[in-house]
Amino acid sequence: MRSYKPHMMIIISLFFLSAICLAADATLKDDAYHYMKNGVDDNLYNEWWYFNGVGNDSQFLVVYLLSDPDNLTSSRKLQALAVVLEDGRQPAIGLRQSHGFGGDRDSPTLDLDQSGFSIQEEPNLKVWGLVEDGISGAPIRWDLIYQPAVSPWFVIPVQSHVGHLKGDGMKWLAYMPSANVTGKLTLGDRTLEINATGYHDHGWGRWALNDPQITWAQVSVPKDGFSLTLGDILGDGRSTFLGIKYAGKTIQFSSKQIKLNYTAFAFDPATARTYPAGYKLEAENGDYRLELMITAEKSVPLRVDYPLPMPSLLAFQQVSSLQGTLKSKSGEEYRFDETGFSGYTTHRLHPIFGRVNATQVFSDAANITVTATNERTGQEKTEKIASEGWFSIDADYSDYLANSSAPWVADGDRIRLEVSDGPGRESSTIVSINMTEDSQEARFDLLLLHAARPVIK
Repeated sequence: MRSYKPHMMIIISLFFLSAICLAADATLKDDAYHYMKNGVDDNLYNEWWYFNGVGNDSQFLVVYLLSDPDNLTSSRKLQALAVVLEDGRQPAIGLRQSHGFGGDRDSPTLDLDQSGFSIQEEPNLKVWGLVEDGISGAPIRWDLIYQPAVSPWFVIPVQSHVGHLKGDGMKWLAYMPSANVTGKLTLGDRTLEINATGYHDHGWGRWALNDPQITWAQVSVPKDGFSLTLGDILGDGRSTFLGIKYAGKTIQFSSKQIKLNYTAFAFDPATARTYPAGYKLEAENGDYRLELMITAEKSVPLRVDYPLPMPSLLAFQQVSSLQGTLKSKSGEEYRFDETGFSGYTTHRLHPIFGRVNATQVFSDAANITVTATNERTGQEKTEKIASEGWFSIDADYSDYLANSSAPWVADGDRIRLEVSDGPGRESSTIVSINMTEDSQEARFDLLLLHAARPVIK
């Protein structure tokens, strides 16, 4: 198997649809190809164009990625990626690495070796491509038209710090926060006629692609002129971005006006990593208040690998349920309960994973902590466990920067793992690091954690 390493109901009038470009906060040129050499950090340049769609029985996403376009690191990524999810079937995932590319600086146009996109009857975009399913080898083809339903807006209009490198930055444009998508998807000898709700965004800047930890989500209801885009850049300088398009208005919230908590985590056995699977968000800007719940229903892990000991990039692409209420200061209320997308991007080196008390599904997972201590260096890492009891501990990019030859753990290191849910209830084990393995499992005897507790009368 090949893995991949990379109710206020508003009726939109014909006038509004025809005036989308006039109302836009961005232009065709903003969605165009942006790379220009500066001779300083061109090796860190990244640019992506992302498209997705939600139909009745299927969901899909397409990504075009340029990373280090001049191949200064010998790890250039010129890639077209497609994921197709159908109810009752295994995901179809395909990736194609190109030897070159062509882009237009004035309009959204990209040619990436049998895949690309271009303007067709402005403001629509024609999106096409060909990759092979990584499991079956069958071709995955797409020929789609994206017709915007609401106007663009910048999620991150000014370069924002996104990682651990000084001076790094990203801009992020939701060029089609909501779109009507038509066309065809071909999977081997089967063709799906597409009539879906879609979304398209575009990001660019200079940062280490395998560095940032970012969660994001989006949902839209084209007939209501509603769309929502959320981004959360994790880490010491955490920044959260949230914007809504509704009834022709752009409603934005500053990071300080947003309260975002991760309420559930899940474990992916293919990558031995945990990822956010539930989000709860509250935001208020004085004019509007938003309450939102996000629940991941399907998750596909995608990897982009780099030569060791560099971290690989791990991106969980999720089909999610987004339920929320938007209330205005004047008392108007808009409710939505729709299928959209979310995701979690992180880095991966050598995960140590396991399951706490696998014989029991418990309700107090949030109170159980796993602490890993490297006996050679004394460095500690702490993680909360997922709702099913799984945990995963890995290095992060700051570890790699501190010691690129042995970030956090080296071959032969002894790692002490301690699990506790309170005073007097804990267990521990030792893991000896074997860097020839992709990941390592730790086993516990944790019946002590859920021994009978005294009843206080």
